[in-house]
Amino acid sequence: MTTQAKQLDALDIEVVAHRLQQHPGDIVLEQRVSIPEADVLCCRYKGERFNMKFDLDYVVFVDRIGALSDSDMADIVR
Repeated sequence: MTTQAKQLDALDIEVVAHRLQQHPGDIVLEQRVSIPEADVLCCRYKGERFNMKFDLDYVVFVDRIGALSDSDMADIVR
């Protein structure tokens, strides 16, 4: 498991959502939704959409929706 993956898995959705709301920056939190297998933060970075999914097994991953580059994705998970 990479260091970035370990850092993501250590995140708590409540902490992440609160931080995005209280400290707006490059990442914009658009909405929070719950689906049967995960809680999801729907976000934008540089105008492009991505989802941060917190699944029931407590694995966190970032799902690229828009035209974000690999470099952009690396910036998001930092």
